Amino acid sequence: IPLTKLEASKIKGSYAIVNGSMQSDSIPELTKLNGVTEFTESSINANNVNAMAYGGPTQFSINTDKNHAIQIVAKGHVVDSGLRKSFGTLMPSSVTGGTDWFAKAQVLNNKTEVSIRSNLVGINSKLPFPLNKTAGDTMQLIVEKKQTNATQDFVKVSLGSAISAKFIRTSQNGVAKIDRGDIAINTPSEITTSKGIALRGNLDNIDVDEWLDQIDKNTSSPSQSGVAISRIDLTTNQLDIFDRRINAARINAKSADQAWLINLKSNEINGDIKWSPEGNGKVTANLSSLIVPEATPDTAQKVRNDAPTHLNMKYPALDIIADSFEVNKKKLGRLELQAKEQSGNWGIDRLRLINPDSTLSANGEWNNWKRKPNTLVRFNWEINDMGKALKRLNYGDMVKGGAAEIDGQLKWAGSPHEFDIPNLAGNLHLDAKKGQILKVEPGVARLFGILSLQNLPRRLTLDFKDLFSSGFAFDKITADVNINKGIMHSDNFKMEGPAAKVEIKGETDLDKETLHLHVRATPFISDTVSLAAFAGGPAVGAAAYIAQKVLKDPLNKIAETEYEIIGTWTDPQERDSKPSSPTQQGIKLSPLNYYRDW
Repeated sequence: IPLTKLEASKIKGSYAIVNGSMQSDSIPELTKLNGVTEFTESSINANNVNAMAYGGPTQFSINTDKNHAIQIVAKGHVVDSGLRKSFGTLMPSSVTGGTDWFAKAQVLNNKTEVSIRSNLVGINSKLPFPLNKTAGDTMQLIVEKKQTNATQDFVKVSLGSAISAKFIRTSQNGVAKIDRGDIAINTPSEITTSKGIALRGNLDNIDVDEWLDQIDKNTSSPSQSGVAISRIDLTTNQLDIFDRRINAARINAKSADQAWLINLKSNEINGDIKWSPEGNGKVTANLSSLIVPEATPDTAQKVRNDAPTHLNMKYPALDIIADSFEVNKKKLGRLELQAKEQSGNWGIDRLRLINPDSTLSANGEWNNWKRKPNTLVRFNWEINDMGKALKRLNYGDMVKGGAAEIDGQLKWAGSPHEFDIPNLAGNLHLDAKKGQILKVEPGVARLFGILSLQNLPRRLTLDFKDLFSSGFAFDKITADVNINKGIMHSDNFKMEGPAAKVEIKGETDLDKETLHLHVRATPFISDTVSLAAFAGGPAVGAAAYIAQKVLKDPLNKIAETEYEIIGTWTDPQERDSKPSSPTQQGIKLSPLNYYRDW
């Protein structure tokens, strides 16, 4: 040691560590540390030092090269329990097993470069695609870090052939935080000048339900990981969310003012969506089009097999407007929906479907909405044109014109757009006026065919075919209907028009498509006879008309007929339950007699 030139001092020594430990912000915690370190005034060397790190054995060597750079080579084995102990919930419970790793590091001029590699063989991951793998699969992981200055470093990560990421970190008070970054899937990662982290990718399938399940299991949050995504640009052929599949989806999103602003383009949903996380969260959507997505392929089977369960989850409030709303290929017009959580379910505060033909207003409850849902709806349906409204629902030309109002309450197993007919229950009241029930084809419309009565006059001596050949024109229809387990029952269905009055009592099974009805039909014959009498002169016509009224419409009463109709919708059978006069005996007085020829 030259006392006058201390920088020329020569030092040589060694330091032996037995069962030691070491902890630092820049390296993992080392335990059971055993080895010998040799040092001089300008170098440090340690060969085959053994330790435990991340729950597995580790061995490393340290050497100083001729450029005075410190070179570190390390290898070891990590296990899930050790990683979970170090990283907590950031190490998902769906990742298990252990794997070998290899690392190299260099320290030169107070700048550090690190490279870590592993093929992840031995690690089993049940995370959703593209992070899923079996223990025997190879998925190459490479992590590289290069210090660019005293307070900043650059980190590059690649996982398999699909995922890459780049980050620029800034160190403040010894804590490194990500300033800018990009995570890319099936596309090259790029660092931009924008603050925050972008997530970009092109995937065949994204299963949001599986990711939400992982978040629920691990209760991890972006703030815990220090990796807070601020922008998203994803394209996928299939986006599965809440057991529904959205096809050909493009998602652009950014965080702003503690919320997410999302633009979604897809085959089913197009428009702008805002997600606000306060409380249970709120979804506000302004959509140009909304087609209710089909269920994912495994959903129907899963729902059939699983026992009913009440999900322990918080539901977001909804405020949705869709200019064009479609369910099961039915174009229902404009949708307005406001709903929020009530006692663990969604309460529907406001539901409106508006189109040129009608306006449906409703409120109710959507219980256990994600799985085994059931719906209770109180509604009022104001119809401007019954014919067009039914045609919009894909029921064809069953009614021409007509205005109506239907109000009531319905309950069924399923979501608001899914009827479970065998368990449908409720009641409704119908008022309709000024329309015409048309000649229709078999099927659901057969119920309307029973009402058209186009063949009734052919049972009579007089010919009034022109009154019925196009169906039954009505001035008004009223009815109260009760529904229990998919069976509709009414005791007071009444329909009245210029040609006849019809009263129906009975029931029809909406699931089995059967019916049992009692029909009383009273054609208005007397007025037509009087009009025919005017052909013989005003005096004859007036006399005939006065006679009919004085005698209280005897022809109407003679023509009144009653039927009992039973069977299926496609093949209803009828019988005369009360012949009205001897002149009708032996005549088959069925309004359905000619239906089979349709």
